[in-house]
Amino acid sequence: METSGGRTAPHHFACPISLQPMQDPVTAPTGISYDRRAIERWLADGHATCPVTGRPLSLTDLTPNHTLRRLILSWHRVSMVASEPDVAPTSEPDDPEVAVLVAKVMSPTSCPTAGVLCEAAASAAVNITARRCMVRAGVQWRVLRLLSSCGKTISRAVMPTVEACLGLIDALDVSADELRPIVSGNHDLVDALTHVLVTLENGTYSGGGGNTTRDSAVRLLDSVIESADVALLERLRPELFRAVTAVVRNRTVSPRATRAALRVLLNACPNGNGKNRILVAEAGVVHEAIELELSSWPSFPSGKSRRVTELVMALLARLCACAEGRAAVVAHPAGIALVAKRALRVSAATDTSAVRVLAAVCGRATSPEVVREMARVGAVGKLCCVLQADCDQDVKETARAVLRMHSGVWCGSPCVSAYLLSRYL
Repeated sequence: METSGGRTAPHHFACPISLQPMQDPVTAPTGISYDRRAIERWLADGHATCPVTGRPLSLTDLTPNHTLRRLILSWHRVSMVASEPDVAPTSEPDDPEVAVLVAKVMSPTSCPTAGVLCEAAASAAVNITARRCMVRAGVQWRVLRLLSSCGKTISRAVMPTVEACLGLIDALDVSADELRPIVSGNHDLVDALTHVLVTLENGTYSGGGGNTTRDSAVRLLDSVIESADVALLERLRPELFRAVTAVVRNRTVSPRATRAALRVLLNACPNGNGKNRILVAEAGVVHEAIELELSSWPSFPSGKSRRVTELVMALLARLCACAEGRAAVVAHPAGIALVAKRALRVSAATDTSAVRVLAAVCGRATSPEVVREMARVGAVGKLCCVLQADCDQDVKETARAVLRMHSGVWCGSPCVSAYLLSRYL
């Protein structure tokens, strides 16, 4: 077990996978907490279950454990003070060049220029000591406040500074939990990041590294929305959803940015927030998410493509809670077929989402054409397979309810085995 200041960490601070004190604890539905990096690596390796309990688990099931993280940070601080009482956490950097950079960024009398911010980012990217000194001095807070102050006034003249701010945040590699105190509820920061994405999408700014800036902006926005309170979510505007949907549509962004964009849309419309669901659906994300799956899913999916699939299916399931989302899935020529194809091929979480989508689009108010399409594309057969598979009982009951609802139509279809259908009803 790792120690801090000569003291061994309490056993409940240790990740069950790495056996080290957690830095960014997240909790699974089973109640077990893991370090985010360790559990994400576990899921990326192809596992779809909780390492401790063996129950189905996906990336979207994980939730940040803020209380445990505060306890771990408090323990680290107490340990370090006990072992090094003469060392203050805000001590000056030993490297004079780093000290000069920190002084320029943190100057209370003037805003740092884009050149200074880029120089600091370059130093932090190659020198871990410089990075630690900057984080200890609070450079990340200064940069985020500078970015937030841009708000809706980002212009061509300001964009180089914005790019430099985002680059420095990336180089500092500060965890999402460490950013939360300033990003949570920060409407100005949301406005600034939205405007950055809109500006880059419209092509009104061509300087610098567009994709790099876009990636950094959407990943920072992911941290903001993940920690957003109800008040901030209620104030999100259609421009944000359209800008993030454009990131999902853009095939030149990194896979990491694509996953961040999907998480932004998923976390922006939690259960109970019907307004944002409608706004997300109206932004056209259902079509773009389906197209993303069609274009990027290989025959033998890797861990990254599996995570994208889990996010896409979870997003479709959430959007199908509104009429606009259901209509968009049905309107796409491959919508129902894609959802049926993904069931029983990726993870237990994807199975749950797929069945929820099929149940939503094939409800009592659906059109006869949708019911017939379900049979034609194999969705009915896949629901029958769900009843035979080792799925959660609630998922099976949902599938059985759909089959019973339209069994009169499907029993007479040449695309469906009447014996198979009657056997499980």
